[in-house]
This record gives sequence, C-alpha cells and structure tokens, in this order.
Amino acid sequence: MQALRLVETGDMTHDEWLEWRRKGIGGSDVAAICGLSRYKSALEVYLDKIGEIPPKEDNPKMKAGRILEPVIANWFTEETGIRVQKQNCIFQSKEYPFMLANIDRWVVGENAGLEIKNTSEYNRNDWFDGQTEVIPTEYQLQANHYMAVLGAERWYIAVLIGGWDFQWRVIERDEHLIANLITIEQTFWQHNVLGRNIPQVTAQDTDLLNKMYPTSKGTTMEISEIYYDLIKTLLDTKKVLKQVEEGHEDAKNKVKKLMGENELALWQGEKLCTWKTNARGSRVFKIIGGI
Repeated sequence: MQALRLVETGDMTHDEWLEWRRKGIGGSDVAAICGLSRYKSALEVYLDKIGEIPPKEDNPKMKAGRILEPVIANWFTEETGIRVQKQNCIFQSKEYPFMLANIDRWVVGENAGLEIKNTSEYNRNDWFDGQTEVIPTEYQLQANHYMAVLGAERWYIAVLIGGWDFQWRVIERDEHLIANLITIEQTFWQHNVLGRNIPQVTAQDTDLLNKMYPTSKGTTMEISEIYYDLIKTLLDTKKVLKQVEEGHEDAKNKVKKLMGENELALWQGEKLCTWKTNARGSRVFKIIGGI
C-alpha cells in the first residue's frame, strides 16, 4: 500500500467516523462529483463536506448492508479462493491529501482491494447487459479512486443480488481515468469545498434547494443576459413538458376506456397497469410495467 493510515476506526463512533469523512473526498463521493451518480449529486456532497446537511439517517437497507458485509466477503473467498482482510482505518493519499479511502477489504497477497455490495433483484440489470457481465459506472469510478489512493493494481467487486445470487467482478487499474479523477476531485475540493463555491445544480437537487432556501424575502432580482441560454431552455422545456403531459394524459384516458370496470390490464401477458378503487371510493390509475 502506498497510502497513509490517516486514522484508526476500530473504536470510533459512527458520528466520529462521519466527521473524519468530511476531511476529504471518499470513494462513494466520486461519481456524484463527476455528475454520474444515480443516488446523489455534487451539491449534496458539497453540503455534506461543509457540514450544512445532517448525515443520512440509518435505515433497514443500510443495516442489511453492514450485517451482510462479512457474509459476502466470506462468500467471495469461498468462490474465488482469494483471501481478504478488513482494514479498520481511513486511508489518505500521500500525494493528494484530499483523497480518502474507507475500503471494505484488502486482498491478501495482491496489490488489490475488494468492494462489497448488497442489492435488490430490481437492480439485476445494473450487473448484466443481456448475458454480458457489466459493472455500474459508479463502482468503476469508486474502485479507481481507491486504486489511486492506495496505489493498487486492481479492485474486486462482490455483489449479492436479491439475497441469493452472488456475483463478482474485477476492475483493472485505468491510469487515464485515474488522472481525470484526480483533476476533477482536486478542483472540487479546492474550488468548491475550500472556496465555498456551490457546484452546478441538477435535476437531482430539488429537495436540497428547497431546504437551502425555505423562505423568500420579498425582494426582486434581474437575471443577467449571460444566462440567456438557461432562460431559453427553461421556457422551451416548459412547452415540451406541457405537450408530453397532454400526450400522457390522452394515452392514459384511452387505456382507461379500454379497461372499463376492470382493475388490471395486461400487455402481452405481463402486468401493464391497474385502475383500482381505493378505501375512499376513488379509482387510482397506476402504470406498473414497461416495454
């Protein structure tokens, strides 16, 4: 390993661990900073690093991940013969101190690590393209971040899908990708976090913006002409959105007419939609399938 052991985590409380994570960019932050995460945005990472939002509350999914982590690690060893060790610390890059790594396991006898995932059956397609095995983009970025911090040559990923289907993948070190990640992370840390410059917001940030600006002051602002393209997009998409909504409502009503008093509609033998009467006596239409 080429990284520094920044702090030992064996006897650390969860709150203390979260506080240490704010001292740099971790593997789970990378995809969001790059604008490639389905789960969080660069704004959320920024607000977390400067301590402006509370950590996510623990939930059953997170608890399941912690409980199953050693099970999946042992399963990986049983399937591959590759032994792994838990590392009770947060690693820090020697060259880029803002890059941190809190890894799941280190591989014995290799310059490599292991990332452990637990996911539902609904996410199976994240790991397969037809019959071809694939790796979600978020985890490719996460693994290369870890390889950058620890100087590793490869990173394994073990995932349990739906509680029964064990899969594992391997990601080889990508020097070009790592160089790009270092540049992106350095800019984010220095310009955004240390410089207190809010990153670009996206469609993911609706709830965060509502929390950041919960009330208005009754004042007025003039938007500069340099934002012409933004304003044009806002107005153009409003027109398109209205057309799409009308088209959706039109198709929905036509399907309702076809259904009549039936509450379930099938398409080619698969469930398409329901139009059920709820406890208050109102019928609720819901699309449950896709083509």
